[in-house]
Amino acid sequence: MTHNDELPPVEALQAVLSAYRLGSFSAAAAALGITHGAVSRRVAATERWAGFRLFGRHGRGVRATLDGERFAARIELAMAMLHDSRGTGRSDHGLDTVRVGVVQSFARLWLTPRLAALEGTPPDLRIEMEIDNAHMALSDARIAIRLGRGGWPNVVSEPLFDEGLQPFACQKIAVELGPDPAARDLLRYPLIHDASEAGWRRWLTAQALVYHPKGSDRTFGGHDLALIAAASGMGIALARKPYGSEQHERLGLVSVHPAVVDNVERFHIVTRSGARHGAIERLIQRLQSQARQSQA
Repeated sequence: MTHNDELPPVEALQAVLSAYRLGSFSAAAAALGITHGAVSRRVAATERWAGFRLFGRHGRGVRATLDGERFAARIELAMAMLHDSRGTGRSDHGLDTVRVGVVQSFARLWLTPRLAALEGTPPDLRIEMEIDNAHMALSDARIAIRLGRGGWPNVVSEPLFDEGLQPFACQKIAVELGPDPAARDLLRYPLIHDASEAGWRRWLTAQALVYHPKGSDRTFGGHDLALIAAASGMGIALARKPYGSEQHERLGLVSVHPAVVDNVERFHIVTRSGARHGAIERLIQRLQSQARQSQA
């Protein structure tokens, strides 16, 4: 494959990044509002410029090659730095702007209620949230909050707070279960999952029980939705204290079993490797302070 010194257009690089993130030319086309053929041509033009293949077929979609993964990571960073260079990282109000990539449930349950405190009194920061973009490119003006076990390559990750898994339900189910139910009694009701079955499997294993999925069990895309479903009487959800604890009383949720099991996954503050500059460092210190307060 030959190499062309003329840089590919931004539209071609955007097509590459979209296909890389979504794993499909068709999905990339839908996201960008162009045709499948246009994505294919833009990717091909970028491959001719780069001198190597960026993608290979994978099932009904595509998967980045090793060269493609490295290329996409560099383009993501370059795009982020270009975007951040507008206005030298300051908002229209003259404040340092930090972009934070988060999943929607974290933004709703934890970050937004603390936004005023995180921006300072009087405000000396402006936080811009990028929803559902926890794996965005990081820069001097971008951090992410990711859920997992940490240890991601090529970044620095610091745990935000520990989580304890405990069953919660609406008042009606709590009354039906009685004041001191056995863990097995909870299995009479649908179990509500916030993303996967892993939390309930872990909690039940700690009670010497095995999780067997039931047709009535439900899975929702985020912890906020799982709590709302439990509050409406759809079943029993695992609260992840202190994450979302403010919502329990507001939604009328109550604990239906005293056992609390450590969650192996935690939210982490994720930054790029290297020195952290003033605005980023101030925000991280405030995030950590708010996390300590939420665990008190």
